[in-house]
Amino acid sequence: MDKKDSIRKTEIKNLLLMVIVSSMIGLAALTFYLTRDKAKYITYSENSNIDYKVYLKENEFYKEEYLDKSDDEGKGFVASLIESISANFKYQLKFSEDVNYKYSYRITVEADVEDSRNDNNIYHFSEDLITKQLAVGSGDMNIDEVLSINYEQYNNIASRFKDIYDLTNTNAVLNVYLYVNVQDIDKSNTAALAEKKVSSLTIPLTEKTVSIDIANNVIRNTNNRIEITKAEDPTWILVISLFYLLIAFVYAFYLIIYSQRTKTAQMIYDKEIKSIMNNYDSYIQRINGTYDIGTSQVLKIESFNDMLEIRDTLKQPILMLENDQKDGTFFIIPATNSLIYTYALRVCDIKAKMDGNEVPTYDITEIPHKEFLKNKKYTDKYIKEQITMTTSMPKIDEKNIVQNVKESGKDLYDQLEKTSSFDINEIRKAEKELKKKEKKTKKDTAKKNKK
Repeated sequence: MDKKDSIRKTEIKNLLLMVIVSSMIGLAALTFYLTRDKAKYITYSENSNIDYKVYLKENEFYKEEYLDKSDDEGKGFVASLIESISANFKYQLKFSEDVNYKYSYRITVEADVEDSRNDNNIYHFSEDLITKQLAVGSGDMNIDEVLSINYEQYNNIASRFKDIYDLTNTNAVLNVYLYVNVQDIDKSNTAALAEKKVSSLTIPLTEKTVSIDIANNVIRNTNNRIEITKAEDPTWILVISLFYLLIAFVYAFYLIIYSQRTKTAQMIYDKEIKSIMNNYDSYIQRINGTYDIGTSQVLKIESFNDMLEIRDTLKQPILMLENDQKDGTFFIIPATNSLIYTYALRVCDIKAKMDGNEVPTYDITEIPHKEFLKNKKYTDKYIKEQITMTTSMPKIDEKNIVQNVKESGKDLYDQLEKTSSFDINEIRKAEKELKKKEKKTKKDTAKKNKK
């Protein structure tokens, strides 16, 4: 490999490496951008609690101003002694990370009269005691509201309704609810935190004694998972991926141009030979050394495909010879004893085509061959080729061949020309014996002449 070829291979290797690296980076970034999870997930926990105090009217039995939640455990309150109920509603919402959101809440009191036989609602009254309009929040959210519930007022409403309509088999109850609504969490809504009841007080009405129920209305949820759509779109990742893909395309384009411009005729020649051998190796027989053309007429074929067609027609193998300079290969098909077909693939022809010049013709002397012994038509190599194409090879009597040669004075090859099949080993043995006898005869003659 010369220096020029070495530089070319190194340059192509570097360009190919740049194409691969740029493509991998670009495709990785593009894949991440297209398959990324467009929503992020956060967890949250919420907790609500209610504390209350029952303020009493003046009476001779209770010295306390009020009774609190602990006083309700295991007992009730006398309804006629209740003046008001002070309730402290607490609610806490914690997120796993800082987020922005909008929120609102309200505390609503609802009085209901229901049929005790089927729980059908007969009368419903409600009003908001505290209302918090929609506001912007961030981070954790805490609600801590204290309000006074006029128990006697709602108890009188329910009692009057039952008395006026002389209702029996009815139950009346007073519910106080804290509704919380959270929306637009990082510009994304989630149904899990839409307006809902987070805590409540339940107080019986029109009863002589009451107990306040809060146990079943307290929320204590932890590690809830919600999906938040990302507000920002990482377009910079897309820009980077397209940038690297563009670089890969430029390098690939330059690699193709560079490869074509720096490709030599010898490279194209080597590639063509390799392609022919890979595709048609079973049709070709490589010959090392030379081929004996002799006096055969040479027909030059324009393409290797034409050689394949001739090969199929004649049922002959394609012989392949390459010159010593490794810049010319000749394919030969022997048709008859006096006719052969040849196709030449040469570096000089390829270079002429690349330069736009006329392809030079070749002389048969360029084909690796040798002068035939005594300029005869047949040689051992040709005889061997003929034997490979002969289906039957009866053995020839060496003595008869030699004897016939002596008697007729004809050359051994002339004898073989009239033979349709023969054994090459026997022929060679006979030829050697004949040459030995000829040498011996010459020596004997030379000795006699000296005497």
